[in-house]
Amino acid sequence: MTRARLPSVSVGRPGRPVLYVLYALLLVVVQGALSRLLGGSPVPPPNLFLLTGVALVWRLRPQAALLAAYGVGLAQDVLGGGALGLHAAGVAGGVLLVLAVRRLVAGSGAIQAAVTVLAATVGQWLAFLILTYWLRSNLVTVETLIRTVPLAFLTTLIAYPLWERVVSWGLGPRAGSQRGLG
Repeated sequence: MTRARLPSVSVGRPGRPVLYVLYALLLVVVQGALSRLLGGSPVPPPNLFLLTGVALVWRLRPQAALLAAYGVGLAQDVLGGGALGLHAAGVAGGVLLVLAVRRLVAGSGAIQAAVTVLAATVGQWLAFLILTYWLRSNLVTVETLIRTVPLAFLTTLIAYPLWERVVSWGLGPRAGSQRGLG
């Protein structure tokens, strides 16, 4: 009788699980500090949880990336004390749209970064809109869309290159845009 073997968690280096924990801790600390720092201003902080979900698109198969992105968003909901599942759906929505357009943005560079962050931001806010309609609430208003979404896109786009370096350190290098699509 043969046993099915589970894949190892530490794929690259023996210390990889420690880096995952350190990355998660750094994510929470930096996102919290930026949220606190920009809390009183009209400029929203960059969404590092969304960028983490997007980073998983380039490192995991599509189904795993979507599931992991939902988990990242759920962690954001639990830590933020907001509506449970709202950011989880938002990050998953952003990742779903990035998965849909990732064939178009092969490689890396400024265009790939802009298209990726734009797709993630649009996907996140589309998920927010769907939930707002479904829940019959005022989570997202026209004023919020006009005032917040463009600034959220810009701050997240500005943070993307630096955070991509942090992601590469914590989660490992990117595998490429075509991996797992076939």
